[in-house]
Amino acid sequence: MYLNKLLIISNCIILIFFSSFSFSADDISTPSKYQVTMSKLELCTSSDCTDATVLTNTSTSFNIASASAGADVGSWINSFELEIGKTYTHIRSTINSTFTIAGYTTNSSISSSYCVTESSPNTAASHNTAPIVDGSNNTTTADMSWVIPNEADADNGSFYGDLSSDFSTNSITKTNDSSTFYWVGTLANSYTPNINSAPKITISFDVANQLRSQQAGADTCYMYVLPPTVSVSLTD
Repeated sequence: MYLNKLLIISNCIILIFFSSFSFSADDISTPSKYQVTMSKLELCTSSDCTDATVLTNTSTSFNIASASAGADVGSWINSFELEIGKTYTHIRSTINSTFTIAGYTTNSSISSSYCVTESSPNTAASHNTAPIVDGSNNTTTADMSWVIPNEADADNGSFYGDLSSDFSTNSITKTNDSSTFYWVGTLANSYTPNINSAPKITISFDVANQLRSQQAGADTCYMYVLPPTVSVSLTD
């Protein structure tokens, strides 16, 4: 009876592909580091995820701008259970609100040539404040903390402003000042396992051109990242 209800999957394969396409434009670049910490991954039968199946709830960090991330994520999930006959349509991840980023952009608005990430920015990132770094004439970067901002205009500084549409467009849900947030993605195809299924999850992250800068002063810059493009499929 138990085996008729649940399909036990072991040695799940997770593949991550990265887009190699990027272009250099003022204030826009591709980060060399885009490190996130995920604490839970779930499959869902709808976008509200009221009936979620936990794939893993172990906290692990991944640099999704690195070629080694595929192996890292592959070891994060190595077994899970799916219910036979249930149709899965979405995936939800619980993610730490603090990222580690690194990289640089050109910036023609400041007196120096570049905006670069710093380990100790002039203004540290917070839930409502973007980090501010000094301009630089070289491209030497350092790992820098960046915090996902709050959603509403009233809860943010003037640079961030109202991000409500950005949050909804990118399927992000975050409570003010929370240490974590939810991201919900639609599977590329709905998936209904049967007794013979051996599902494989394929996750694709694209962080090309997602590092941004904006002038903060005569020779200072706001530094931040945009959400990556993510695609997830579940197939046999």
